[in-house]
Amino acid sequence: MEKSRREFLKNATKTSVAIASTGVVLAGCGKKGSSENLIRGKSPKTEILYQKTQQWDNYYSVAK
Repeated sequence: MEKSRREFLKNATKTSVAIASTGVVLAGCGKKGSSENLIRGKSPKTEILYQKTQQWDNYYSVAK
């Protein structure tokens, strides 16, 4: 009885380790890179973050 219990625990441990390592390997192989879904355009336009207007001048004069 004691021997069969030990054998069961040994086999269960080996199986758990094998399944866990296989899962880690498969998880690492699945991803190609983070830039895979990145959309890149060919537009010659530059991004305008700020345009000087009267509203911005008023905002900056109050914010100082």
